[in-house]
Amino acid sequence: MHHDVRAAHVGRPARAFGRAVAGCVAVFSLVAAATAGELKAVSPRPLPPAEDRRLHEAIAAHPGKPILINFWATWCEPCREEMPALQRFAERWRARGLVVLTVAVADTRQRAVDYLWDNQLELPVIADSAQALSRPWGARAVPTTLVLDRRHRIRLQGLGAIDWDAPATDRQFQPLIN
Repeated sequence: MHHDVRAAHVGRPARAFGRAVAGCVAVFSLVAAATAGELKAVSPRPLPPAEDRRLHEAIAAHPGKPILINFWATWCEPCREEMPALQRFAERWRARGLVVLTVAVADTRQRAVDYLWDNQLELPVIADSAQALSRPWGARAVPTTLVLDRRHRIRLQGLGAIDWDAPATDRQFQPLIN
């Protein structure tokens, strides 16, 4: 029987490196799978409980208004590509009461603010570097979008970059706004 000496010397570091590579591949797969998305209707459900109350507080500041929550990251290419269209969508629907909130997942607040500023985007952002917000809300991949009705129940959910300029997306929002 022959033993590979290299494997014996590498041991734990090689296994740890292998796990790290596998983890990166899994994250990349989640982001890559999320490049093209669509909003889907879900049975109305209440907001999830969360220890970190910042998102709940931001929602509570807009009683009776529909709210779109976009979970994104500056390191996510589909997220960055989606943001200008999300800004246009927010502007188009603002007069009808829609509030758009964004949550920067696994990102620093400064990096997210810098990205928005550099791209002339005026979207509010909540930093979620520890993923204390995104996990309870079920945002396991980015971008993920949730849409709340006027009673702040989750009504639409999207995984992947949404085409915010598409007439079909506007049609999906019409019943929530009325």
